[in-house]
Amino acid sequence: MDSITSEPRPLCDLCGSKGVFAQSDIADPDGNLDGTWSFQRCANPACGIYWLDPAPPPHELWKAYVNYHTHTRKSGQRLGKAILSLAHRFIRLALTPLWIANGLKRESDYLRLMTLSGEPYGKLLDVGCGGGRFLNRMKKRGWQVEGTDFDEQATKKVSKRYDIKTHVGDLVQCALPANSFDVITMSQVIEHLYDPLATLRECLRILKPGGLLVLTTPNTLSLCAAEFGAFWRGWEAPRHLHLFSVDSLHRLTQRAGFDVTDACTYSAGSAVVYRVSRTNRQPGKLSWLDQLRLLSWSYGRELQEYRAQANTPHTGQNILIRARKLPNSTE
Repeated sequence: MDSITSEPRPLCDLCGSKGVFAQSDIADPDGNLDGTWSFQRCANPACGIYWLDPAPPPHELWKAYVNYHTHTRKSGQRLGKAILSLAHRFIRLALTPLWIANGLKRESDYLRLMTLSGEPYGKLLDVGCGGGRFLNRMKKRGWQVEGTDFDEQATKKVSKRYDIKTHVGDLVQCALPANSFDVITMSQVIEHLYDPLATLRECLRILKPGGLLVLTTPNTLSLCAAEFGAFWRGWEAPRHLHLFSVDSLHRLTQRAGFDVTDACTYSAGSAVVYRVSRTNRQPGKLSWLDQLRLLSWSYGRELQEYRAQANTPHTGQNILIRARKLPNSTE
């Protein structure tokens, strides 16, 4: 395993308050980095965010992404992954009637388009666009799309493959024109940022008056987080630097100047987090039969979590925020 330097972060870097340790002994879920990490929760009731303490300084963080699962493929696992992928499809097909009946399929379709199915077409920016599949999906539906990402190679591939304009680097550093986008999306991005408030304020600046921000991020108060503790995949230390509850992210988005119109959680896609969290808790090589059982179990837990939110709201796997720039905003 590789080593990475970390430094103490005893105070909340969004409000300066002291924190209480929320979770310790978190290992790199990919098994590539030595050591364990902890998250503190801000004790200020007007803030309440979670932050990684200690955390890698910016000049060290790149080491956490060298062997990151979204950037590399292990050739020896291709056949196994292909078989599991096929099993995924069969299980999902078998469960489709149940998902339709319960509403989980509708939620999944809603999130696949980042809640934009009912929005008028316009100019869309995806912050942290990765491989660009979402941007290409929206482009085919008539949106004018652009993307940003820290990974220069990823942005080049998106531009070449899909003929989509991309920008490299932190959103603030990209210095995009003010009042230039109708919609900004951030899917599983804000948790990776050293300064999420600055990024939200930059989103406000470059949105047109009345423009829409849609963001998703892991929920620290999810049922899965409560069940698996340090093994919950959502901690994702040390790549996740800040994490949120619905209330804390709602407050932060308002603090950036937005009018929050929806703040909730969702369960669509949570099966993979249940599966990986359980694997983290019980390491060791699984037989094919065990892996198939684990797949079935994880999809069952996704459905249970979805149903549970009727009685215990804000406990889904991920947070969804929809927020508007005020029509008369001067930002």
